[in-house]
Amino acid sequence: MKFSRCSIITMLTILLLTGCEQAATPVVPSAIASLSPSASPDPTVAPKPVSDTGVLPTNNTSASTPIKEPVGFEIGSPKEEPVVSVEKKQTKKSALKPIYSVGKGQVAITIDDGPTKYTEELLKVLKEQNIHVTFFFIGQNAAAFPQSVTEAVYEGHEVGYHSDTHPHMSQMTYDAQENEFNSGLNKLIKFDKHPVTLFRPPYGAYNNDTKLVTEEHHMQMVLWNEDPKDWATTDPSKGVKSVLAQVQSGSIIVMHDHPSTIAALPDIIKGIRKKGYTLVTVPH
Repeated sequence: MKFSRCSIITMLTILLLTGCEQAATPVVPSAIASLSPSASPDPTVAPKPVSDTGVLPTNNTSASTPIKEPVGFEIGSPKEEPVVSVEKKQTKKSALKPIYSVGKGQVAITIDDGPTKYTEELLKVLKEQNIHVTFFFIGQNAAAFPQSVTEAVYEGHEVGYHSDTHPHMSQMTYDAQENEFNSGLNKLIKFDKHPVTLFRPPYGAYNNDTKLVTEEHHMQMVLWNEDPKDWATTDPSKGVKSVLAQVQSGSIIVMHDHPSTIAALPDIIKGIRKKGYTLVTVPH
């Protein structure tokens, strides 16, 4: 069979066009195609806190997610609130009596919401002033700053418990409160081998169920009778004036782990001593 020059050129053109269409189909390299979301590491997942091995732990904010700032702070005069719903545990009336004050001539400084990135500096100030305070630590933060918990215990401070995530416990059912209580306490006791016997509910918000859960853990509930609202100012001098204007025999002062509070503490401590009061930790 003979082909004319024109026919040959036509056939070659068709073959070339067909090859171009095939080459236009993208080819994904196997190295890229093999990647999947499940196979790639997730940089947002933090490693678990290191368990207690007898070696002093180090503060590591990637070990857990610390609470940067609670939604609110302990404020005003706390009082018991109604329970959320009727459950079998609520048929039992708690006999627990919250602690609002210390002994005659005594004053207790309490520090809530730690440990934080500022706690190491706070501990240095307390050591310089030769004073012990009562800390109320949050479970999440204890897992993130374990060394600060260990140092507080080692230096003789009283370590109490302040929930795991700082919720309004009086707005929770009994079971929810119990779960919250257990979750954070299990984190805290990894770094404090002494029995934790003091509990302060976040915001001072509690009800009969909160007292029942506290009792079942053989703990006392500690509230306060002096609130200088240290969280409301960044001016240390205002914090000093607020504390010293209210302090009296038996005061339990509620304060927080913040830079302005730490800066105010030396003058607060000197002022309380000048008034003739003895600084103590909350008894248990």
